[in-house]
Amino acid sequence: MEGNHYGIFATSTLPIHEPPATGGAIQGIPYIEKITFHLIRLEDGFVLDEKILHNDFVNLTHNMGVFLYDDLLAIVSLRNQTIHILQIRDSGNLVDVRTIGEFCHEDDELFLNSNAQCLAFPDKSKLHQLPRINVQNGLQHSQPNLEDSFLTGIKQRLLSFIFQGIWNEEKDHTLRVQCLKKKFYYHFQDYADLIIWKVQFLDRHHLLIKFGSVDGGVSRNADQHPAFFAVYNMETTDIIAFYQNSPEELYLLFEQFCDHFHATSRNSLSMNFVSSHSNNIHALEQLRCVKNKASSSSQFVKKMLSSSLPYSCQSQSPSPYFDQSLFRFDEKLISATNRHRQSTDHPIKFILRRQPYSLKFKIKTGPEAGNTDGRTKKISSFLFHPILPLVLSIQHTLFLQPSVLNIHFRR
Repeated sequence: MEGNHYGIFATSTLPIHEPPATGGAIQGIPYIEKITFHLIRLEDGFVLDEKILHNDFVNLTHNMGVFLYDDLLAIVSLRNQTIHILQIRDSGNLVDVRTIGEFCHEDDELFLNSNAQCLAFPDKSKLHQLPRINVQNGLQHSQPNLEDSFLTGIKQRLLSFIFQGIWNEEKDHTLRVQCLKKKFYYHFQDYADLIIWKVQFLDRHHLLIKFGSVDGGVSRNADQHPAFFAVYNMETTDIIAFYQNSPEELYLLFEQFCDHFHATSRNSLSMNFVSSHSNNIHALEQLRCVKNKASSSSQFVKKMLSSSLPYSCQSQSPSPYFDQSLFRFDEKLISATNRHRQSTDHPIKFILRRQPYSLKFKIKTGPEAGNTDGRTKKISSFLFHPILPLVLSIQHTLFLQPSVLNIHFRR
């Protein structure tokens, strides 16, 4: 928002694992009784508005289930397979813009309900044309339940796009039918069972949607599950691109135009200086070096796309210390991406990229005196100030040991 006057915070009740799937919810997705998104005025902490989701599940870890772009907020309901698009008004209100999932157009539900009424109450003059409803053993066999007969709107768009793409591959009718049998009908149920994992804005009109299996939707190791990517136009409600598992085409776009996937706010100028392999030659060389060392190129592409796309909102630090034109550091231990990493007992070194290639400074995580138990597995996370030489490091250990918070300031 203009002037950064507002902040969005989320609270929720504790999740219930393995709940029954009721009301069309996805089986195997946890259940949270109440999830609340608060729009807060940062000046005085006053709560201006709230968006509440009941009996749902939104993955709030590292902003996985939400994405903020300018004044638009996307919330992904995993349990109900719905994408809520909200707008933050200058007046301090959260306004529902659209809901994508079961329906895509605003009048889809009205259209289906009106057609359902036509089926339930047909024209009496045409009753003789309808098949007779049989009654056996006291049970009336009526029209099928529409709720069980239709795919969701977003799933129908996806399947239609896949079908049309395969249809256009062949001009000969016989080859086209064989191709559809092999590539579409044989995998139809696999496509129909896909669920939405994650979403990000590409711009104000397009979403990058990640699909996958139910198991991967809540797994901590989602990289091990097949993932599919689709570009969705919210205005036309069309799928305009679809990429199968480990697509080389999408990876090339990601490698060359990585910054376009960040979809940074026009008001966040500092985010335009985050180093990536599409704007920094050193980052590109490092990425290609890792790719060349990989035992399987397809597995590398799959892992890279699964772990990187869609981007998590506000997951990149704009700190100049992560500018790879200035400093060289071990990205296994620290990087501009905000996530937990393996901790080390040795200081993390930042070395000048240019002459004299000297050690400029170090960051030491954990207790000042060091950890006496070297067998304890430790992970660390970092929070860099965007412009000041100030860093917070948090070291976590297993077995319910207290976390260690350090404040680092470079003089």
